[in-house]
Amino acid sequence: METIRKSERLQALVTERLALMLLGVLLLFALAGSLSRQQATVVAPDAATASPMPAAQAEPTPRSVFPDLSLAATTDARKEKFLDYLQDYIDDENQRISLDRLRLIAIGQTLRNEGALTRDSRDWLLGLAGRYEVAEADFADRETWLDELLFRVDVVPTSLVLAQAANESAWGTSRFTREGNNIFGQWCHTPGCGIVPRLRPAGATHEVRSFTTIHDAMAAYFININTNEHYQFFRELRQTMKLQQRDLDPLVLAFGLNRYSERGRDYIDELQTIMVQNNLMARDADYQAVIGMVD
Repeated sequence: METIRKSERLQALVTERLALMLLGVLLLFALAGSLSRQQATVVAPDAATASPMPAAQAEPTPRSVFPDLSLAATTDARKEKFLDYLQDYIDDENQRISLDRLRLIAIGQTLRNEGALTRDSRDWLLGLAGRYEVAEADFADRETWLDELLFRVDVVPTSLVLAQAANESAWGTSRFTREGNNIFGQWCHTPGCGIVPRLRPAGATHEVRSFTTIHDAMAAYFININTNEHYQFFRELRQTMKLQQRDLDPLVLAFGLNRYSERGRDYIDELQTIMVQNNLMARDADYQAVIGMVD
């Protein structure tokens, strides 16, 4: 019996090591894509006026304050600045989710083969289930629980996220974006949790949630899309596309966000128009390549 337990532990360790190796490859791939994009958008300074860049500023880092888009010379320049600024945050979140999904697949394979998990993997799995609101006790068996986790732990196309951000934040100019980093119009219902809308109906208690950073707002948005019952249809559309081995189609997936706004179908039309008119699907390449390596 002890020999069997040792064999199971060894199998779990080998599976995890392979997963970690793949995680490392994906991280390098993601970093390369991010750096390539940053280099492509850098404008060379005038040689006569340029001053040497301090070593500490050699690599760009995400800003904690939303950029002042009013400084852009034209509307097109303002939009491009908005899209470029948010894309790194979106791609980072999609890459993190892809890595979580890869590890979840490896752990799920171990469990389905009746293997034993390491303590670290068990703790990580329970933490992931808590974050995505999938309690094992709510499911008849472990396999169904793991399937629901995989159903939720998945990406959202960059183009669709950008379209929602543009729509909900008025291209980064709304009061809630400027004062609370809220780019997706997310609400909260605890007094003091956010910003009270000036035109809030009498008797209403909701506030527009306030975030410390754009990263926090982005993480909350992805969790909302991947857990809220209102977006179950979105997740079903995404899963169907994957089962059919198709690229995720953001124009079709937009129909799964019908309940994001009271405007319903008009809201979907707005998102699709933003994606098409601003050629946002061209920005999906990074996350699509990562998905191909994971799934």
